[in-house]
Amino acid sequence: MAEPENSRFGAIALFMNAGMLVFITGYQITILNPVAPVMVSLFNQTHVSRYGVPMPSSVSISIMAIVNSFIFVGAFVGGLATKFLLGWFSPKRVMQMGHVVSLLSILVMALITGLTGSYEVLIIGRFLAGLSVGISYNLPSLMVAETSAPAKSGFWQSTVGSSDIFGLLLGAVVGHPRVLGTATLWPVGISLAGVPAIVYLIGSIWLPESPFYLIRMKRQDEAVEVLQQIRTGTKDDILEEIARMKSEMKNVEQVGIKEMFTNKGYRKQFFAVLVVYGNLVLVGINNIAIYSDQIFLQAGIAADNVTFATIGVFALSFIASVFGVSQQISNNLHHNQFIFAFQSKIVDRFGGYKVNITCNGILIFAMVLFTISQATAHLAPLAMPYVAIVAVAIYMCAWSGGSNLAVFALVGKLTVEPTRATAYGYGSMLLWTLAWFSSFIPPYLQIGLGAYMLMIWVFFAIVFLIYHLLLIPDTKKNSSEEIQDYFSGASQSITNERLEMF
Repeated sequence: MAEPENSRFGAIALFMNAGMLVFITGYQITILNPVAPVMVSLFNQTHVSRYGVPMPSSVSISIMAIVNSFIFVGAFVGGLATKFLLGWFSPKRVMQMGHVVSLLSILVMALITGLTGSYEVLIIGRFLAGLSVGISYNLPSLMVAETSAPAKSGFWQSTVGSSDIFGLLLGAVVGHPRVLGTATLWPVGISLAGVPAIVYLIGSIWLPESPFYLIRMKRQDEAVEVLQQIRTGTKDDILEEIARMKSEMKNVEQVGIKEMFTNKGYRKQFFAVLVVYGNLVLVGINNIAIYSDQIFLQAGIAADNVTFATIGVFALSFIASVFGVSQQISNNLHHNQFIFAFQSKIVDRFGGYKVNITCNGILIFAMVLFTISQATAHLAPLAMPYVAIVAVAIYMCAWSGGSNLAVFALVGKLTVEPTRATAYGYGSMLLWTLAWFSSFIPPYLQIGLGAYMLMIWVFFAIVFLIYHLLLIPDTKKNSSEEIQDYFSGASQSITNERLEMF
């Protein structure tokens, strides 16, 4: 059988499913970063109109922290809801729901908050935005996995990560005070996130259902029709792929959370997954992504230039993500697809384990460099602000082009089919909880620790680095069976390798 390929229509469908909701997620997370001074001024006006006195600075700091972090409270709920929604609706319908909720959040934030100035309504809007964030965490990757040709699955999965980083970048650009980040235009800036949502909802009329979903629903004839739309090849090729899909969908008994704790091997595997998920956010990414303007301002960058610094850093991180994520397609290159081979093969070549360890080291270096630039700013007041920008740029490139990619490859290697659903589910719950924590406390770290505000994340990064080195096996050098034997204590080879290394 010829290797199946995506048709032109299939490529368009994949682009819409893989990128649009995730792009909105990145955009909504970042858009309030450059608009923070405008929002604080709005909150103060509302407080004066209600109580006749200006809002205390401590209160405005708390409200902004709640506004910025509440999107992750919604993400926690949205992530939990996705699993149940998929039990009732098709992936396409749930994706449509995510875009509808995103539009509702935009309506609440841009229109109602814009008209009333109510920070309570803005918090509600951020929660609603978080619901779509929770949906966007798993669903686009699921849609790609179930609709892409196997040879191009890695490429299309890569667009999920790149779309998120591009959303961060565009949010910083649009929120700039010289663009739409003004007291009168900020609702327009927030509203622009509705454009891709509307485009998707209109275009989804013609988008196909997942063939896996149709097969699960005993609608094989429709699945064949869908594959004929989204694939090139003959009818025999399509039927062969249908047979392979059925083979992949054989029932596998899932391991529940109770067994994950009572079984020694599963328990070690589960804790390793939780550590890997925690590593993604407890290295301070939300501190940088959401509060970069305030960080640069405190670092000594002129107020008119802080958002330019943010845009530059996010642009570099987007480039890093593009060159990092596309490596996944290299496993399936054909002789006529060498055009993609120049792109980075970081995770493919070294494995998620080594990439995560290396990037943790780079993140630690970048945060220490930033701290040194702030602690010694009085020695070189003109140079140190630019050292701070370089440090943040190094940090964002390492996270976007390394850590953000390695985590999913690493979790996939650490788990097996019976444990994967439980590990992913509870891991994502921890992820959103820690994401809320790491986006709520940065303003207080900035006030309380000043130049040393990032050192708490350095501590976590060091702890995660040590845990990886001592308790997580190398997923590149060892097979799935060897990894599971290591977790169960049945294999000493990996342990001996560590002893020799030290």
